[in-house]
Formats: sequence, C-alpha cells, structure tokens
Amino acid sequence: MKEKFQQFGKAMLVPISLIALSGLLIGLGGALTTELTMTSLGVDWEWYSTSFIFSFFSVIKGLGDVIIGNLGPLYAVGVAFSLSRKEKGWAAFSALICYLAMHNTINILLGAQGLSADTTSVEALTAGGMSALEASKTAALYTQHLGYFTYSMGVLGGIIVGCLVAWVTMKFYKTKMPTALAFFSGTRTVPIVCLLLGGALGIFFYFAYPFIGNGLTELASLVHSSGLFGTFIYRFADECLVPFGMHPMLETPMYWTELGGVAVVDGVRVVGNSAIQLAQLASPEGGKILVRAFMGGLGIVNFAIYPGAALAMYHCARPENRKKVLGLMIPAIISTTCFGITEPILFTFLFVAPWLYFLVYAPLAAFGEVLCEIFQVSIYQGNIKDWIPFFLRPDKINIMPYLWLFPIFFVVAYFLFKFFITKFNVMTPGREEDVEEDEIRLYTKDDYNKKVEGDKAGNTKQVVETENKGLQLARGIVEALGGKENILDVDNCISRLRIVLADPTKMKSDDVFKKQLEAMGVIHMGDAVQIVYGPAVAAVAVDVREVLGID
Repeated sequence: MKEKFQQFGKAMLVPISLIALSGLLIGLGGALTTELTMTSLGVDWEWYSTSFIFSFFSVIKGLGDVIIGNLGPLYAVGVAFSLSRKEKGWAAFSALICYLAMHNTINILLGAQGLSADTTSVEALTAGGMSALEASKTAALYTQHLGYFTYSMGVLGGIIVGCLVAWVTMKFYKTKMPTALAFFSGTRTVPIVCLLLGGALGIFFYFAYPFIGNGLTELASLVHSSGLFGTFIYRFADECLVPFGMHPMLETPMYWTELGGVAVVDGVRVVGNSAIQLAQLASPEGGKILVRAFMGGLGIVNFAIYPGAALAMYHCARPENRKKVLGLMIPAIISTTCFGITEPILFTFLFVAPWLYFLVYAPLAAFGEVLCEIFQVSIYQGNIKDWIPFFLRPDKINIMPYLWLFPIFFVVAYFLFKFFITKFNVMTPGREEDVEEDEIRLYTKDDYNKKVEGDKAGNTKQVVETENKGLQLARGIVEALGGKENILDVDNCISRLRIVLADPTKMKSDDVFKKQLEAMGVIHMGDAVQIVYGPAVAAVAVDVREVLGID
C-alpha cells in the first residue's frame, strides 16, 4: 500500500515540474506589462504599452498562463503517463481523449437542461430569486473550459481521469481481438475504452459533481476556519509525509483545488492557494498576495532551520573531519536556498536518527509556518528560484518579518540539533570513529530506503511466471533479429512490425520468420526490416517491446 501511495505522489509531481517555470513567466510578464510597475521605473506608459517590448512580455505572460490555465488536462495526461507501467505514450494519448470526452458529455447534458454561461452567472441567478451568497456558490460550480461549458472540476477532474486511464491501460494494452477486429487489438484498444470511459465519467459527474463541489467548498471553509492550529497541523503533516514521497497528496489539493480557497482575480474565479497567488502576482491591480497560503514557512525551513542544522552537524564533527563535512554542507545549503532541494540534509537525519526529523525538525518547521501566518508573510514557496518573479512586484509581497524570523530560527535550530546530537551521540557525518575521509558523506533517499527495508528486496524469492504464447513469439522474434543488442528501434504500422537493426547480417533468414514465427512476409530496407503480421501486429509489437524492456 505504501508503494502505491508513493507512486501516486510521484505522479502528482509530473505537471508540477512546469509550474515553477510558469510562475517565473507569469511573474516576469505580469510585472513588465503592468502600468504601476513600469511607471515606477520611470517608463513612459503611453509609449511602452504600444511597443514591441510590451507585446513580447505579454507573450511571455501568456506562455505561463498556458500551464496555469490548463492544469486539468495536464494532470490527466501527466498522471496517466506516470502511473502507467507499460505503453506510457498510449496512456497519455488516451487520457486526453478521456478528459475531452468527459467534459464534452457534461457540456451536452448541461445544455439539454438549459444551462449555459449566461444562465448560470451570478447576475442571472440573483435575478431568478437566489440570494447573492447562494448565487455565487452555484455560479462557482460552472466554467468555460477548452471550449466546453462544464463543471469547474479543475485539477480534481484531471487526477481522476489520469488514475483511471492508467488502470485501463494496464488492463487492456494486450487485448487480443478476433481476426476480423484484429486491427483494434493491443494498444489501440486503450483509447477506444477511454473514449467510452470519458462518456461514462461525464454522465456520472453530471449528477454527482454539484454535491462534490459543494462538499469541497464546505471542507475549504472548515480548513480556513481552523486558524493557527490548522496551520501547524498542515505543515507538520506535510513534512512527515516528505520522506515517504507522499506529500503531494496533501499539497496538490491545497495548492490547486477548492480546498486551498477560492478567489476572484480580475473577474476570473481562481481555486487553490498556489493558483490564487500566481493570479494575484500577474494582476495589474494593487494589493498584497494571499497570506494564508501555507508556504511562508518554507522560507524559514530553507534559509534558517536547515542551515542551522548543517552548522550543528559541522560543529559536532570530529575536528579532523570538519573540513570534509564543511565541503559537504556548503553545496547542500546552496542547493536548498537557491533551488529548494532539501534531500541531502533531510535524508541524512532520517538515516542516522529518524526521531530527529520527526520530533525536532517537523514541529519546528510547523511552528515557523504559524509565525509566518501571524506576521502576515506573503510570498510563494521558499527558495530564490521561485522568488525571482515576486521580487519584480515588491508591492505585492511582504517578507520583512523574515529579517528577524530567519536569525531566530537559525539560532534555535542550531542549538536544538547540537544539543540532541551530542546528548544522544547521534552519528552525523564526521562523528564516526576510525572513518576514512572518503567515507564521510551525506545520505540519500536510496540509502534511507535500503535501511528501512533491510535489503528486503534482495532476499525476496524471484517469482517466475509462465510465459504466454504472445511473449514466447516475441522472444523468438527478438532472437531471430540478432538479440536485444542488435535492435535499435521498434515501431509498427497497421500491418507491419518496423525494426531498425544495428547489424542486419545478424538477422536470421526470412524462412525462420515465415515458418517458425508466424510472419506473413519480410521486407528488407537497408538497416531496417519490416515484418508483416497483418492486423495482429499491434499485439505483437506490444509483446516485443515488453521483451526488450521498452515502455
């Protein structure tokens, strides 16, 4: 079960890889296309707003909006791609089909009910007798998305589609059809099933999402009414999930769904505290960005707690080892503060003394998040890379409390970690006796996992499964082509298996393929060869790729 949650957590990170870049583009483009910012720099706005430079930075901002405005389909494709163990490309393609089919179905059903963007606006609903509060809640359920009038499902819809498509891919990618329908065998079955699945999901959510959406709104209200206690619990739980790779399961709903709040920015409804912050950053309107974003504490973690812990480990090392430890700590802290890469120090503590992480570091980080909320710190994430676009809009942020929060938490972290390391003789890097200099190192996630698992994987008996006919045929094809090392590329068209060989002379005779390997014909084209299998070729190609270890 733990492995499944870890896999799911990794899948959540696939679309997020672009969000940092989109934030930079939105921040840069938004700042340099805002009248307030440019006039404060002494630029003639009348001239600038019609110039090529303005158009250029408008394009830059638009590129960032592409990511933030389409997180639903990106999560659908990214999650399906990440969770699928085989045929990832088909999974991603099928996820997009399923996602579009779902929203188109909802669009059709809502239209049949007489609902549209005009009839579900706050103005139309209040004119129909609803109170302003009820009208705003009802209007929030709907949106225009990818040309469809549909429910405002956002990231949630994408995640659900991605997970289901990954399951469908693994279930149907080797489907065998009767000869008359063999063209639709194997991977071609997956998008067909996903198209139908999208329609079924659309029907389901047409009835269910009003209840789900209202439930998320109520849950968000509960979270935001939890006050400082809720802030502490969130950061503490998030940090405790990080070592297991499951923190995106908590962060993603908070950052990109209604759970993280709802706001109207420049007339557009935005959900999730990350999305709200980025929208506020890009807005030409004044005012500070979202304060309670559960992110301010990350600055304290990266710029104070981890550096304090690193200094404690340096001072706790044996004098003869301190130079080596210093050489390890400096790049680790640079990567932490500049890029938010905390793993080197994080997993070192987890390896040598897990209780230091869960009982000292995690509560300290949670307390830092609480103080950031009390003193109204407003900034996105906790490293220089993510702060760059925000520095371009200083009117939007509040980081002044960091000037005294950083030193306080640095000193507290230093003395706490130094006390516990020396009190309980924790073997942090450089404290070991009779250790060679080249053996002093920080520990990685792999080191930690091996320690936790106890090298369980190495003692597990290998399970040998009986090969089906398809895999036996594929192994025979690979062998007849000269072995795995001789095969550079594998693809297929409607009827032919297309292979590129390193050395065509290592391939066996055509008769071997025709008489022993069920081929209808063999066509040689220099270093390439095409083996004719007719409509069954899709299933054959899947098995060949599996034998070769190609997704």
